[in-house]
Amino acid sequence: MKIRNANACIEAEVVEVVSGYFSAGRRTIENGSRLVEDLYADSMSLIELVMALNEYFHIVVPADEVTSWKVVADICGSVRRCVGCAQ
Repeated sequence: MKIRNANACIEAEVVEVVSGYFSAGRRTIENGSRLVEDLYADSMSLIELVMALNEYFHIVVPADEVTSWKVVADICGSVRRCVGCAQ
């Protein structure tokens, strides 16, 4: 139960950070939202997003993970892995 709550909390926080970098509002950003097609992400916005996630969660997201991001759920997975490593 704690793990599920922690995952939901991370997802909500990731969506909050993501919504600050893309024109879509928080209500329209979901785990399945595609970064390029739905949120119109470009390389510069992804760099800024990675920096914001690193700062917000006090982590360092590896570059090889970022290159595999296609949807918001991918970002959540990366953050969960990094947060797990940081503890």
